[in-house]
Amino acid sequence: MSHGQHYAQFNNNTASSWWKDGGMRKGFIHIFILYSAVYSLGYDGSLLNGLQALPEWVRDFDAPTGTRLGLIAATYYLPKIPMTFVIAYLVDKYGRKLTLYLGAVFMLAGSLLGGFAQNVGQLMGSRVLLGVGTAAAQISACALVPELAHPRIRHWAGSFLNVTYFIGSIFAAWLTFAMVYYPATSSWSWRVPNLIQGFGPVILCLGTWFVPQSPRWLVKNGREAEAHKILADYHANGEMDDELVQFEMREIRAAVEMEKVGDQSSWLSFFKTPGNRRRFLVIILLGTVTQWAGNGIISYFLIPVLKTVGITSSTQQTGINGGLSIWSWWCAILGASLVERAGRRTLFLVSIGGMLACFVIMLGLSGGYAATKHTSTGLAMVPFIFLFNAFYAIAMTPIPMLYVPEITPLSLRAKAASLLLLSQNCAQSFNQFANPVALAAIGWKYYAVYVGVLIIYFVLFWFYVRETRGLTTEEAAVVYESDETREAALDAAYRQERADSPSGELKEAKEEVERRA
Repeated sequence: MSHGQHYAQFNNNTASSWWKDGGMRKGFIHIFILYSAVYSLGYDGSLLNGLQALPEWVRDFDAPTGTRLGLIAATYYLPKIPMTFVIAYLVDKYGRKLTLYLGAVFMLAGSLLGGFAQNVGQLMGSRVLLGVGTAAAQISACALVPELAHPRIRHWAGSFLNVTYFIGSIFAAWLTFAMVYYPATSSWSWRVPNLIQGFGPVILCLGTWFVPQSPRWLVKNGREAEAHKILADYHANGEMDDELVQFEMREIRAAVEMEKVGDQSSWLSFFKTPGNRRRFLVIILLGTVTQWAGNGIISYFLIPVLKTVGITSSTQQTGINGGLSIWSWWCAILGASLVERAGRRTLFLVSIGGMLACFVIMLGLSGGYAATKHTSTGLAMVPFIFLFNAFYAIAMTPIPMLYVPEITPLSLRAKAASLLLLSQNCAQSFNQFANPVALAAIGWKYYAVYVGVLIIYFVLFWFYVRETRGLTTEEAAVVYESDETREAALDAAYRQERADSPSGELKEAKEEVERRA
């Protein structure tokens, strides 16, 4: 029998609605500041598409295509692969705020270098800086948002984090659309969008000063009084003896103490128990599906894709890019709103199944256009590009950054976020080389590859991904354990909720969980 308790069972000094509560309003403002870390990801995702449609950018960088275009795109992702381990260490060692500052500085430097670039080498250097900066900011924000959010709004705060991607995407898409009408021959048509990319990092850098440190990190480093004060201010309007705040403090102390017993915070911990091995597999699945579902073609190589079906006008290309960003944003908001109603697993399966159907149809339409060159056949593909993005956005945008922290023990949360980002970047780096080369070599036939990939992902998600809808924090964290191990962990969590347990009892409970695993 599960003994997990819902947060609603504790008396809490807050208003019934978050907008009526001072502490929760302040918390939301700080969470919105953290969202700017993901805004920059979206800006870059749409910017490169828009720049490829600007004749001045194509002229100044010698019309990059194929491998050369892939290398320009990949320089944004390749540095993230080794830096992920460094960032995870810094986040755990020095707290979430330091890496937020570092991320903002690197992103700002990258936008300035990109805006004033004189050659392809400088352009690629700017993307390296942007890649490192966005990685640092994203990992830190992914860990800090659920640690600061009030339990009542934690699923909203987590699911809407990645939705911010499309705010940056929309801004960049329509800015490059406007630059199509900038005076011909001027390089400022592409320099301005690159320089404006620094807008997000400036907000993040200035805003991070006001964002509090992670209460969990503070407790781990012996600063319990500070952690208690932060939780009281944000979750109970300063009431230090609030029941919910007291429960959260007990939960954090217990998790930190459990982490000390048996070193559950190293990377090797992912391979020590069956439950952690299952989590590792699921995180890799989530990270790769967000890049290998076929979105890699549409998000970074939309312009070459449109050219394969006869859409060659710069105005048409940038207009479709801008419209696609707005459409995807609304669909991502819808998905984020449904995570508790429909469930995470259900949305994942609907998303993959819908993308698979769209790719089958797009494969047929693009093949038909290649054979007949009928403009109507090529244009018919555009609605299915929008429909594909809708299915992608309802699950793959809002859920991974919510789901991964949910299913991971507190001691591995930062590393789990890093692992998610690492798998995404490895998959995306492959995309940047493979997609432009394959599109140039075999054109529309390349879509058939993603039909097969999506079938494989649907089967894997059906058998391996588990639901966390409606579960409390301690229940979601052990959902990938065996039944016996899950019961033992929940029993231990229940005992820790009832009273502060001495380290000896915690050690005994930990050993019991490990024996059953």
